[in-house]
Amino acid sequence: MRTSNRRARAIVALLSAPLALVAAIGPVTAATPQQVTIVSHVTFNDNGPNFGDFEATGSAVDNRVICERGTFVDTFIRFSGFQSNRGVVQIVVDKTFTCEDGSGTFFGQLRIFANFDTGFESFTWVVQGGTGDYTHLRGAGNGFTVPNFPPGNINTYTGFLLH
Repeated sequence: MRTSNRRARAIVALLSAPLALVAAIGPVTAATPQQVTIVSHVTFNDNGPNFGDFEATGSAVDNRVICERGTFVDTFIRFSGFQSNRGVVQIVVDKTFTCEDGSGTFFGQLRIFANFDTGFESFTWVVQGGTGDYTHLRGAGNGFTVPNFPPGNINTYTGFLLH
């Protein structure tokens, strides 16, 4: 009897291994990072939060990880890290992006490095969650800003997103 129990366990183990592998691979492929480029047009608002529109492209849009376009509003801005005599400042900006197709909102944060002497801005960004289809959205990348006065600037984000 011991021999048949060992054989049965060995057969079960051999048959279970492919199923375990498929179960492990499934979630990994579902969470493959997708490339995204987001271009947003920022309108500065002296009487309230900055706002604007955005358009996204890349495999993240093609594979429905993120919507193609919508609007955004800045929900938090903090200036920090000012370096005297250098004209350099760090700015943290929280944003809420709302998709025009009704699929939900997602939350982003920018860490901007601005040089007032040169006008150059670069930033890193992260996305951590949202509402609707974007509750589990995550991602990160880099970006740069081009002045567009008046009324604001144009931000270009490049990076990756995943569910």
